[in-house]
Amino acid sequence: MRSSNGFTLIEAMIVIFLMACISALALPNLINWLDKAKLNGAVNNLKGSLELAKLKAIQENGPVAVNFSGNSYVIFRDTGATIGVHDEGEAFFAKKSLPIGVRIDLSATTFADTGNGCKKTRFKGRGTSTSGTVCLVNSKGMGKKIIVSSTGRIRTE
Repeated sequence: MRSSNGFTLIEAMIVIFLMACISALALPNLINWLDKAKLNGAVNNLKGSLELAKLKAIQENGPVAVNFSGNSYVIFRDTGATIGVHDEGEAFFAKKSLPIGVRIDLSATTFADTGNGCKKTRFKGRGTSTSGTVCLVNSKGMGKKIIVSSTGRIRTE
């Protein structure tokens, strides 16, 4: 009798084949999960940035604007001559880029136009804001909305 201390080549090949089949079945779900997680992370970050803008407006008892472009947004003190547009001398509080594969859908965003292809919202010293919705979309077409009410309440859908 021989003692068997290992796997045969056929057994190893069968295990590798089964692992490849299981991986092929799981990979599309993993990719969709990653895209969804990236979108959710971007929505949470933007919601937090809008909360920051509201807090800064209350702290400074003055207007703070948020301007949205296709893949980024900026938050700044809005005390200059042009309302909702960054003028010289206005301080930036944040400049953020969205992750690769996530963008702001400007056509579905309901905030006012800045006149240069961007959208804007503005928080006043009491935390109130212009109401509207900003829509984020990932590369798979899945979308989420952040809704800002005129009272300054920020929520996601």
